[in-house]
Amino acid sequence: MLLGLASACAQGTLDDVPSDVPLDVAADAPVEAAVLDAPSIDVPPSIDVPPSIDVPSIDVPTELTDDVPRAMDSGVDVRAPEDAGSDVPAAVDVGVDAPVVPTDTGWGPTGYRVVRNDPSGRWVDACAQPGHQTVLTDVDDGSFRTALPFRFRYWGQPVAEGSAVLVSPNGYLTFQPSAPTPANGIIPNRLDGVDAVIAAQWRDLRTRSAGVCLAVLGNPGARQWIIQWSDARYFTSIFGHLNFEVVLNESSDAIDLNYGSMTLSEPATVALENWDGSRSSVPFTIPQPIVFSNTRARFLPQ
Repeated sequence: MLLGLASACAQGTLDDVPSDVPLDVAADAPVEAAVLDAPSIDVPPSIDVPPSIDVPSIDVPTELTDDVPRAMDSGVDVRAPEDAGSDVPAAVDVGVDAPVVPTDTGWGPTGYRVVRNDPSGRWVDACAQPGHQTVLTDVDDGSFRTALPFRFRYWGQPVAEGSAVLVSPNGYLTFQPSAPTPANGIIPNRLDGVDAVIAAQWRDLRTRSAGVCLAVLGNPGARQWIIQWSDARYFTSIFGHLNFEVVLNESSDAIDLNYGSMTLSEPATVALENWDGSRSSVPFTIPQPIVFSNTRARFLPQ
């Protein structure tokens, strides 16, 4: 039937349509294909999907996957010094009593070995000692030239009593009789013009009214010379309160770096530098450690 209908449509008439075609189809009407009058559809442009991001996998150290974090041996004394003063907050007791172990700097007979938190070292408030001298109050840069109160040996070289010592408000001193006083330093450094440095907190600091206190304690042969920066701050911030000191011990030539309250302490250069700026002894970490309250380091000559 379909073949017959198709043939009739091709001739433009239905005369030859087979008799079994339904009667409701008009014989005299040409057959036209119905056209669907559908509205056009606005198809949005194709969306460029970015390729998937290749996120590299992260290797997590196995020691960090434990449920209980492991303590870090940072050489920090967890107990406040007994005579650090009531204004020094006690350090948090983390229940760790690390043994006192000397750390050899490896520089041979003219170098130093470092003992962190040596019981022999202690905080002494130089500003509270009778006859102390207060210098460098409310200053940013510059230096104060003073005299070594007793004979002392530094990096294997004797320094005579009365020799010049330059004290900088920027947290260090040097045995050079004259030298620039840069705001920031790196130890060791042969190019900065200042060597033979003892740096307790070498940064661009500014002292407050308490300044730097100098005091000599003890009897000849067993004296201590204390150079204490009291309530200093970083030049870029008014919020820090830094209390630290250098102690030279006459009897042993040991050097103590003692830290009281170090509120909002930041990274600073902490080290001893030899006479030509080629060697360094470092008590904590490099580069530029953050020194926290109630810590200390004793340098013992090899």
